[in-house]
Amino acid sequence: MKLPLLSGQEVLAALKRMGFKEVHRKGSHVKMKHPDGRKIVFPYHNEVDKIYSKRCFKRCRDKY
Repeated sequence: MKLPLLSGQEVLAALKRMGFKEVHRKGSHVKMKHPDGRKIVFPYHNEVDKIYSKRCFKRCRDKY
């Protein structure tokens, strides 16, 4: 899967569409939780690294 360079705001919006809710924000990192228990922490920067974005979305898609 090839992803474009995303901003933290775009990653946040995508995760919200996937059902995640923001639970905490400190500095430039956002913690989000899904109702089924999955959790993710990602940097809220102007540009989020492509490799990190890919890993983030893959982990969010997989279920425990």
